[in-house]
Amino acid sequence: MVFGLVSAASAKDMTGRFGLGYFNSDAPVGLRYWFSPKLGIDLGVGFESKDLGASNATSYWIEGGIPYTIYSADNANLYLRASGTLGILDDRVYGSGTLDKTWTTVRVTIGPAAEVFFGDHFSLQAAHGIAIDFVSPPDPAESLTSVSTLAGGVSELGFHFYF
Repeated sequence: MVFGLVSAASAKDMTGRFGLGYFNSDAPVGLRYWFSPKLGIDLGVGFESKDLGASNATSYWIEGGIPYTIYSADNANLYLRASGTLGILDDRVYGSGTLDKTWTTVRVTIGPAAEVFFGDHFSLQAAHGIAIDFVSPPDPAESLTSVSTLAGGVSELGFHFYF
């Protein structure tokens, strides 16, 4: 039944359109491109530099996602989105605060999201789902994996401006 619904849904046709904006607040400089009425790709990057006096602590994120529209209404699409985020984080900010080393984080997510269009060019979106986090601190013996639910509240709404 789910596969029948997915194939029968008629998505808002965004084929060939680029959207500047973001889905993930860790990687807020991003874009989305729709290959077809149902399938798109997201790419986002993030950067942070904190002044620590004698030096700077710098961290980076890159995020990629694949939105797949499963249901469409007049001005909204419901889609399933799978994504992965890689973070290279400075230990002095995100860890013990003392080591001049980096943490590596990988987050894999999947869940439904809704994108609501306000006219032909602007959309807001929110999502929820499941996340699996793999965290590797400077000491590999302390690596850990966690599974959690996630949700984007009002402060986590993503947006895109389409061309």
